[in-house]
Amino acid sequence: MECDDLTETASVHSHRSASVRSAKMSRKKDERPVSKLRPKKPILMGTMETVLSVTQLLASKRGDAALLVNANGGLAGIITDTDVTRRVVAKQLPAGLTNVSAVMTANSTCV
Repeated sequence: MECDDLTETASVHSHRSASVRSAKMSRKKDERPVSKLRPKKPILMGTMETVLSVTQLLASKRGDAALLVNANGGLAGIITDTDVTRRVVAKQLPAGLTNVSAVMTANSTCV
């Protein structure tokens, strides 16, 4: 590693900036920054579904959350994989018999 400055810190900084430049230059053409990625369509389910049916859909769609809508189509809440872990699995509730509205996070705020 060549460097004009012979001090220890200069060589470390010179090496680090060179590796950052080379990483940027080696970016593939098909890579995009996070700001350009398109999010997936949300998974929507009704509040009368069971936890089992919601988690099966989440698993098949490789999702980690579902938006739950009421009978009028308005947002009633959200259920995440963390909700299922803490409120169903940890309490040993039967997923096939537990209504999703009993374990969802209600009164969600849209931002």
